[in-house]
Amino acid sequence: MIMFESFRKCLSAISMRAPYASTPGHRNAQRANAGSEVLGTTLETFDPAASIPTKLAQTLISIYSLFRFDTHVSEKLIHLLQGSIAATQMGLGIALLFTGTECEEYTDADLCKAIFLLQLLYRGTLLVGWAPSEFSKDPYAEPKVVSEDKAESDAESEEENEDEESRNSASV
Repeated sequence: MIMFESFRKCLSAISMRAPYASTPGHRNAQRANAGSEVLGTTLETFDPAASIPTKLAQTLISIYSLFRFDTHVSEKLIHLLQGSIAATQMGLGIALLFTGTECEEYTDADLCKAIFLLQLLYRGTLLVGWAPSEFSKDPYAEPKVVSEDKAESDAESEEENEDEESRNSASV
């Protein structure tokens, strides 16, 4: 019975609020990660080591997004996963550079298989994290702008209220 109670608590702790809504910070980070992924894939066709800077950029973007105060917990988890995968990809790219291994399409090298698998995982998390966020945005709260006329009328009404209060207190 205790086991079911603790399981129920765990499920309620990880449940997401419905409906899902994304923050602008998350969407911007996902866009930047997607742009660097396209750039890295393009540069990788010329030189496999060229993907290392883009993986570093993706790692830094995701780490920065983890510490933003305006992102939701679910978005932080996505960025934690993406940052971890990008950092691992960067490490494998550096290892590939030092070992001198060349990855062909269907090679038997374990390092190449790991790089290919992580590319698939990263692109999958990018797709799953980015696509829903573009369709489910947090409501935009417009900043309140007070016009000068309204500010002046508010100031005048406050002065009138203060005058009236002083007259009321004096008459008692």
